Amino acid sequence: MRTMTINFGGEEYPARLIDVSGKRLISIHRLDVALMTKDGCYVSEEARAIDEGIFLYVPEAMIAKDEKTLVQYVKEMAA
Repeated sequence: MRTMTINFGGEEYPARLIDVSGKRLISIHRLDVALMTKDGCYVSEEARAIDEGIFLYVPEAMIAKDEKTLVQYVKEMAA
């Protein structure tokens, strides 16, 4: 599992690359909110490209959990 950050709108958002039926990029809900308008549209083409690369958004506290816990959570939420 690889830890990284996604830069958008002058902020850095934590992300992790995990193995759930292949390598999947996950990040936090706060990034999802930053990428979208209140009407549910992307704020920019950059936002669309970022969102299309994210498999799942998780609560901020979950992104720092150990790999086993995080993978289990993602499997449950994606089912």
